[in-house]
Amino acid sequence: MPNDTTLKSVFDHAKLGVLNPGKDFPSVAVVYATLVEHLPGSHPSGSPDSADKVNYSNGPLKLSADKKTLSGEFQRWSNVFVPTNPFADVQTPPDVFPNPGSRPTVAITVSDSGQVTFQPKLDGKPIGGMPPVTLDSVYYNGLFVEKQTTGLRSLSFTLGSGQAPN
Repeated sequence: MPNDTTLKSVFDHAKLGVLNPGKDFPSVAVVYATLVEHLPGSHPSGSPDSADKVNYSNGPLKLSADKKTLSGEFQRWSNVFVPTNPFADVQTPPDVFPNPGSRPTVAITVSDSGQVTFQPKLDGKPIGGMPPVTLDSVYYNGLFVEKQTTGLRSLSFTLGSGQAPN
């Protein structure tokens, strides 16, 4: 995949299916996605000890029945406490693990034509009832990158094997 400038290898890998047929515990081809949101303007001004806010989500994508879409919903992690953030009471330093009461996730969908959407959720519901956000980027060498005035988002893929995602 290092020289692949299209999503073809990602979808080709997802379509491989079972990698070791006839085994008691078969493994299947899995595409893992990693979405990172880096928000450099999120820390309080004049606070050199505060790190930039980073949201991170990772997990296996499931291939649709028509084999044209990969999608999944994953735990959303954050590295720092930001008072105006809807996830602020969920993940705070130093352990960055969520409290059991709330569960921030992000749903990611990738089409074989290169359209990517993601939708932040809290307890399985879209935050504020908002629709999915389209990532305004182009896929190149295994990575989607969207640069904004407030930071950047990146979506990368890892081709691997494992159990089929539910």
